[in-house]
Amino acid sequence: MIELKELGVTFLGGGELNIDDLIIAKKLAPKLIAADGAADLAIKNGFVPTAVIGDMDSISKDFFKQHLGILSLHEKEQETTDFDKCLRNVVAKFGIGVGFLGARIDHELAAFNSILTHSDYPVFLIGTQDVIFSCPSYIELNLPIGTRVSLFPLREVCVSAKGLVWNLKKELLSPLERIGTSNLSNLSRVSIETDNNGLLLILPKSFLQVLINDLVG
Repeated sequence: MIELKELGVTFLGGGELNIDDLIIAKKLAPKLIAADGAADLAIKNGFVPTAVIGDMDSISKDFFKQHLGILSLHEKEQETTDFDKCLRNVVAKFGIGVGFLGARIDHELAAFNSILTHSDYPVFLIGTQDVIFSCPSYIELNLPIGTRVSLFPLREVCVSAKGLVWNLKKELLSPLERIGTSNLSNLSRVSIETDNNGLLLILPKSFLQVLINDLVG
């Protein structure tokens, strides 16, 4: 277990990597944890991870011989993803995931599952345009009027939302029925309340710092 309770952690995956995203993430969450073969991606781009976590089936063969100061947490089981292994082995104030969106869609969907089932601290996934995270049972956000706010359920969730063009009042959202994408804020303060976990909240990537301030402080 890696204990970083007072710090933000940047998790690096092996998907599409925007170097600018990684630079921004590390400024906000300075400790870098690589998921398995993403460690090679980090080194290739001039970043040295604090640790590598995973089943080690995709990392280069001599990685740890060449980089003796990097911690290795090797979990052989194949039932969970390397991102799951990272989340359950790192205690942090919050996490930012880079390289988990884009490229293979099955990896992207698995990353959504990981952040929804992990409840110890908020984890924000950033992609080309968006920041995506698991909506807590209640959240208030300070957003400019006209900000895109998308709600996407991965299970049935009862949701109330205020401050949006299309508000919700204890309404059931479901991945096979009603969803809540492409809504817009019409007040400077948006509140969302749910009766269960399972709701992804998606905002423009430029609001990452706002989200960290509002959720983590």
